Amino acid sequence: MKREKRAIGFIDDGSGIRYVVYWLLLVLGDLKEARSYIAWYEKNFPDDMGEPIQKLCKSVLLHRMGKESKARHALADLMLSNLYLIPKLTGSDVQSLSVKLPSSFEDREYIEEIPARIIESITNDEVDWMRSNYDSMEFRRYRKRHIEIYEELAVTSSVEKRTPLVKEARRILDQLKKECS
Repeated sequence: MKREKRAIGFIDDGSGIRYVVYWLLLVLGDLKEARSYIAWYEKNFPDDMGEPIQKLCKSVLLHRMGKESKARHALADLMLSNLYLIPKLTGSDVQSLSVKLPSSFEDREYIEEIPARIIESITNDEVDWMRSNYDSMEFRRYRKRHIEIYEELAVTSSVEKRTPLVKEARRILDQLKKECS
């Protein structure tokens, strides 16, 4: 990807290689390279929405590096991108939502896509860390509001009423980031 950027001035990564690198770094346990890659990724893809498995790997890598506020924010980002993944990984009840969320990444079936090697690379202490954050008051409050917003959007057709809801949904992660710091 670095070579491509030097050669043509941008990175054309329609296949998502930038996400798979996170997977590999987690499985290999290479924190030195992870630190370097995360900095490079954030510089080169500042507006990238990411994908849930990448967010899972990033949160665990940051936790291993001792960057707790960034790790919690990445975990919160993961939670809001797929409400089923953390409960599945932590052995909690995975309840189906009554509302359709805007991305296929948010589908319950998406959690079946996680490679076994990634799950095997996550320690029991890391699962406990995920569960503790997921069950925290902050995460519960924002998760609840996230779901409420999409329930309201499902039955609201007026642009005037939808616009503030969509804006609020986008702000939730920013608000959680402040609380994670």
